[in-house]
Amino acid sequence: MLKVHILYEYGGDLNPFSCSQIRLLRPLTHPLNDKINVSWGRSYEPADVVIVDRCWKPGISVEVAQELVDKIKANQGCLIYSIDDNLLDLKVEGIIRSGLSQEQLMVVRYFLREADAVIVSTEQLKQRFLRLNPNIFVISNTLDERLLEGVNIPPQALSNPRKVIGYMGTYTHDADIMMVLQALRETLRKYQDKLELQLLGGISDIAVLQGFEGLPVRVICIEDKTVQYPEFMPWIVKNLEWDLAIAPLEDTVFTRCKSDIKFLDYSALGIAGVYSRVPAYENTVRHLETGYLSENNTQSWREALELLLFDDALRHKLATQAQEYVFSSRILQQCAVQWQNAILSVVERPKTKMLTTIR
Repeated sequence: MLKVHILYEYGGDLNPFSCSQIRLLRPLTHPLNDKINVSWGRSYEPADVVIVDRCWKPGISVEVAQELVDKIKANQGCLIYSIDDNLLDLKVEGIIRSGLSQEQLMVVRYFLREADAVIVSTEQLKQRFLRLNPNIFVISNTLDERLLEGVNIPPQALSNPRKVIGYMGTYTHDADIMMVLQALRETLRKYQDKLELQLLGGISDIAVLQGFEGLPVRVICIEDKTVQYPEFMPWIVKNLEWDLAIAPLEDTVFTRCKSDIKFLDYSALGIAGVYSRVPAYENTVRHLETGYLSENNTQSWREALELLLFDDALRHKLATQAQEYVFSSRILQQCAVQWQNAILSVVERPKTKMLTTIR
């Protein structure tokens, strides 16, 4: 059996980041992948295939990256580099969305060039990195059905007296919330006796929250033990009761390579969503069938919010059809073997040119 070792990306708490869980640990440890023996950790272990995730470790340097590649080659292993964001273009229109240093960016370029193959989450990412490595697999993000036990089918359309809009995200999306701030404020002000906005993560700048002052907005805090992805997903399944969810996303050279993960999360939970009409969502979401695609301006977002908040039948239709799509096409039960197949292809043909998209 092929031995595969994952070097997941981690921070100061030494735990794998959520992207490592979604993109590597959950898929590769799925029972369907029965032709590979998977281990994982923060340190290198000899294996037939070593998968390095994004920037791997805090404070990484080009020298450390070179030492790792030398060890893999000395043990005649294959190196696969996994990356799910356009980290090379984090500086967008003068805004730094992440704390990546110049050294870390050099490490990303080094891994991209040295890898026997690269696995990315979107076609746009593949196109961005082709000049650095021709051997690229596209494997779309999927959810682990093992973490979604207890998910309910969307209830029949009911005209509840008070509706809840929800937003969920990491602490790098202030600009996205600011983009729809005016539309949210106008809607909340107009229907403040019938509406509440709930924010789960996603806000790092206090000025963004101050923009909602006096309006029905609640920030949801979760216990520390639920922060890790395998505990977080069951927590949101049990605790989120949203009528409508939003996923605003700026249209920049960086965000055009992002995936539709928020669509998957909201849809799996049976929540209808409003999504920015940008590549991350317009390639998946079917407008007015599995979601609402809104232009990135105040009027369009305000119209989308009002329509879905008060058309209960339409909201129920979008939620139901989106959930059916996710559970039929975007869970590991259907997709986990894509990772195993990609790895086996790299081992069999490590030096050939593979421009491969796995759907």
